[in-house]
Amino acid sequence: MIELIQKTITLLKLRVKSNLELINKNQVKIKEILKESNSSKRTTMFEEHYETNKSLLAQNNDFISIQLTLINFMEKYKDSLILKDNPPVIEIESINNEKELFDLTVAGAITFDKKHPQYNNESFFKKLLKYYQDIEAYEKCQALINLKKSKK
Repeated sequence: MIELIQKTITLLKLRVKSNLELINKNQVKIKEILKESNSSKRTTMFEEHYETNKSLLAQNNDFISIQLTLINFMEKYKDSLILKDNPPVIEIESINNEKELFDLTVAGAITFDKKHPQYNNESFFKKLLKYYQDIEAYEKCQALINLKKSKK
């Protein structure tokens, strides 16, 4: 998975670079257009180049944002099983230690669902929910709440 994330980051960087080159070419054209006398043709050409640059800059912002998210994800989970290509198979039935189950659950090695050994343990659920609140993973909080609501 690490290779795939790194490859994605590299492709995003190349796309940002390509967009910047196009933006620079458009800037040169815009400068030339502005030297021309005022006309509707000049205005149209200017607006076309301007809108293209505006769109490319918005794309670059998105691409850079995705890169930062992926880099932060890799940094956060660098020692986790999540990023391993072949994570070990864990037989959850054999794990009795609640702390170990918690650590494996938040690391993503064990999914918290109706099959989870601690699914009916309200204390475990609250601890899990608090963990995700503390790291501001609100989507996870909502997913946990929805899972518990579906139980009823």
